Amino acid sequence: MRAAILLIAISSVHAGVVSRDWANGKLALQLDDGLAEIEWISGTAFRYSRGDLSLPVLPKIKHEPVALEFEDVRGSLKMRGRYMTIEIDKATAKLRVSANDETISTLAIDTKADGLEMHFAPFGKIFGGAGPGDSQGVFFTDGYGIFMRTPRQTALAPGFIHVLATHSMDLIFYYGPTPKEIFEQHQIVTGRTEITAQSLHVPSVDRLPLAATRLPETPLDSWESLDGLVRTLDSWSLSAVLYPALDLAKLNASRGEIAKRAMDLAAVLPLLYGDASHINAGLRAAWTPYLVTYLREAYDRGYPLIRPLPVQFSRDKALERQPEVFMLGDEVLLAPVVSPGSRRRIQLPRGLWTDLRTNTEYKGNQAINIDAPVGQVPTFSRNGAILPLAAKQAMELHYFPSLGGEFFLWESDKRENSQFHAAPAGDFTRIEIESQVSRSYEWVIHHTNRPLDVEDCKPVRQRSSLKPGTWWHDDARNDLHVMVRAEAGSDKIVNISF
Repeated sequence: MRAAILLIAISSVHAGVVSRDWANGKLALQLDDGLAEIEWISGTAFRYSRGDLSLPVLPKIKHEPVALEFEDVRGSLKMRGRYMTIEIDKATAKLRVSANDETISTLAIDTKADGLEMHFAPFGKIFGGAGPGDSQGVFFTDGYGIFMRTPRQTALAPGFIHVLATHSMDLIFYYGPTPKEIFEQHQIVTGRTEITAQSLHVPSVDRLPLAATRLPETPLDSWESLDGLVRTLDSWSLSAVLYPALDLAKLNASRGEIAKRAMDLAAVLPLLYGDASHINAGLRAAWTPYLVTYLREAYDRGYPLIRPLPVQFSRDKALERQPEVFMLGDEVLLAPVVSPGSRRRIQLPRGLWTDLRTNTEYKGNQAINIDAPVGQVPTFSRNGAILPLAAKQAMELHYFPSLGGEFFLWESDKRENSQFHAAPAGDFTRIEIESQVSRSYEWVIHHTNRPLDVEDCKPVRQRSSLKPGTWWHDDARNDLHVMVRAEAGSDKIVNISF
């Protein structure tokens, strides 16, 4: 885990510790200019509350006990956990949070006439800090994140946060160090919320799950508004909004190419509500198994389904300039078209990427120009991914070698995962299914030459002739199709030789 130090300073002349009370992972401080309280939420997260006359009254945060060591030594108070140490200077009430004693940031809290102000230095690019209404949500930078429980209305600017019109605050500090780890820690604070597969069928507004967060009501009647929608999805997801929901009534104001591009995007967004008569129902149905799985992961781990590139590729600074490009889950990159024309330029992350529309493979870490006709959002799958898509005859499992891959498909009825694994090894490729339900599967192994042998399967001359126990090679696209039948509780393995 990356090392970190956080320094919190109360900028009064004599903001010293007058008395303290330590019990069960919570330290209450009487300062000579107010009160403060520190509560450990986990080994990598704590709550910090500050007030001049009283502390904010907020719901308690449910969490497991945290194993800590407490020391009251000359000049300081120390709380030491598995990953972090918090040290409070008795004379100044400065609070230092460290892991391996390597400084990444300092935070100073100043008392102003109209509120508190928190200064950060040094401080990198801020991600998040947005949300519906006046909710600021989570923001993060440089390996740690902060969630303002109260006040939720703050002024966020590079280097500082101004707490508006109040002299008390309550924040949660998350030591990630990655965005996904910050989201997991945030879920401990906010609690789990679940949205089931039924909500993917586009409910009416009165049946929209309470856990869903409605996107702004701005009509999609211009390229600027369509671009604004994608940027809102990006910023809300960076702020740990798990379930943004799009009102399809917004599309009624759209016309021409803008309407078509908006419909293309809506077809693959996780949550919609309203009239879905103009949505590509076949495309949306195909994505349902994939979306159901990531709805479950949002419940289990607190990850948003829509993942801006800084979440998935936090160390690649070159990707931060693409707020209109995002990952859907871990396997798929979407590049919505939000301006006129049928061409699109994007900067691909590292790795190998396959355009699902054309089956063209591109090397990552470069900018590419692609054709982007109306009909489907440009969609790319990364090397090593296994992508489950629903189809009439069998569930399709698209695999993109040459890296090994796996996918855990959430089976809502069984409340268990089916598992799919694929890995090349020299002149062989092994594909495996551990299915929780009885189902036919069609492996689609992209960019793969015609094999010498497919274990326990016979070749057929066309795709329409596929049935369990057969295989077909698409010479035009250089893809291998293998259809198998897996019974519930079985382990179906097929070895392919070349």
